[in-house]
Amino acid sequence: MFGRLKQVAQAMSPANIKRGIEHSKLSLANGGQLTEEQMAGWTPEQRAQYEAAMQQARETMAANADQVIEAERARRVLGGPAGDYLYGPMPDRERMTDVNLRSQWEASKAELAATLRNPLGRTAPPPPPPPPPTAPVTGDREAQYAHERAQRDEARTPYLAPDRSPGVLTRVAVDPRNGVKDLCAWLGSAGLSARPDLVYGVYRVPDHIPGGLRFAKASVVEWEVVHAAAPGLPAAAPAAVAGFSARDRWAARRPGEPSILDEDLGLEYLRAADLGPEQSLGIARLVDVDAGSGGSGESGGGSPYVVIGVTGLVVLHPPGLAEGVGQRLQQQRPLQVLPAPGVHIAVLNWGDVRRVVAPHPDRRFLVPSPFPYLPSTGAELLESYLGVVGVRPRDCYSAQVTLDQPSNIIGGGGHVVTTGAEAEVAADGQSRKRFRGGSRVVVVYRDAPDYAAGRERWAAYERDVLQASLAHRVAVREPVDKQSALDRGVLGKLVRTAEVVGTFVDGEDYTDPFGDVPRYRYCWPPIQ
Repeated sequence: MFGRLKQVAQAMSPANIKRGIEHSKLSLANGGQLTEEQMAGWTPEQRAQYEAAMQQARETMAANADQVIEAERARRVLGGPAGDYLYGPMPDRERMTDVNLRSQWEASKAELAATLRNPLGRTAPPPPPPPPPTAPVTGDREAQYAHERAQRDEARTPYLAPDRSPGVLTRVAVDPRNGVKDLCAWLGSAGLSARPDLVYGVYRVPDHIPGGLRFAKASVVEWEVVHAAAPGLPAAAPAAVAGFSARDRWAARRPGEPSILDEDLGLEYLRAADLGPEQSLGIARLVDVDAGSGGSGESGGGSPYVVIGVTGLVVLHPPGLAEGVGQRLQQQRPLQVLPAPGVHIAVLNWGDVRRVVAPHPDRRFLVPSPFPYLPSTGAELLESYLGVVGVRPRDCYSAQVTLDQPSNIIGGGGHVVTTGAEAEVAADGQSRKRFRGGSRVVVVYRDAPDYAAGRERWAAYERDVLQASLAHRVAVREPVDKQSALDRGVLGKLVRTAEVVGTFVDGEDYTDPFGDVPRYRYCWPPIQ
């Protein structure tokens, strides 16, 4: 006892404290490693043990750094300048594996100073890069956009499929109360309902176009038809449609088993009807909107909101086919619904791209673009995928710009203080306010060896031109698990209940469509 107290007293003596401080200064000056003076008198075995320990520390730090960097790469959809802006710089491996304490200390001081200067971590988008010498110098938005689009088209040209089919995107305005019925009629009048081999797919444009003073009501709904038809097709009968509600349990899933994509269920219907992609006009997620101005007379008062989400699925095909198939599947549900063999489903994360090229849903995409190598719209990304992979319309079941889970696209945005929005010309020819949504590009097609080669070209195009990994964070067939009370969260308070199947065809008016839409669409609740 007294011996230990004596040792403590010796260690705390002024001379020993001074000596310890001097040794610490020497170690810090040497990067935190022991100096030759400190190791004087060590045996070769002690030096070998010390070097082995230091080497083990370096290897551990390197392994940890590699894991951190790999996890960060898996999290990122965008690389390059856009990725640095959106997520911050990639972790510095050299610093993470540096055992020099002095350099670590200097870097930490710099980070602390930067944090104190900007405690909230907010950064403004970088300024647009200077145009090349041949670029037009103009303040005209359309001319500048045309120039940037031409540059992107030129950069994509080496990756395009040599025998690709043409692609035409035709936007159609329909009555919000009769949307799908009006779309089917338009497909007939355009002659496309009789030529599904010329149609890649259709999709409900995931935007909200409010009507006049009634912010919550849409003045018009738009559908995009992606096709390869020349004008002048003879008119035909309206297309036929089958609908599926996301609330209904169509697929049998146990807890922990993979959920399904909307398109899996559409493929199941076409398989049961013995219809291939050359007889399909499109598998499309049914997108709905719930909006409120936040005024005293609105539900959920306080702040304006525009909630966009998926409430069901429609499958369109020529009339006279698949008679009775929908009723038979209804009687047989829950179905097995496995991924269709020989079919490739590409799901691309357009949402992260949109965050940097079109960050404000109440305004058009940025021109000049801060990242002009990235597509400005989801439709441009869709066109790029079809052209690079070389998907032919006769092989294509679905081509759409859509979304996955419901989201309040203007909620929480500091720039949104009113229900005002920048107007642009809608498909009906009228200039209208628009709130722009969408986070996914989905393409479903019958696979073939030349498409496998096309996907290799797409991977190279993503890597070399887009500097992106667009398959990251798209939640494809995630395991069915219990739903947290937060899954609906604020959305559950914003919205109420409405039926989907039947109403989108019959034209009934419905509102607040997300209150009881499960996270795992078409397969909830799980079977026991």
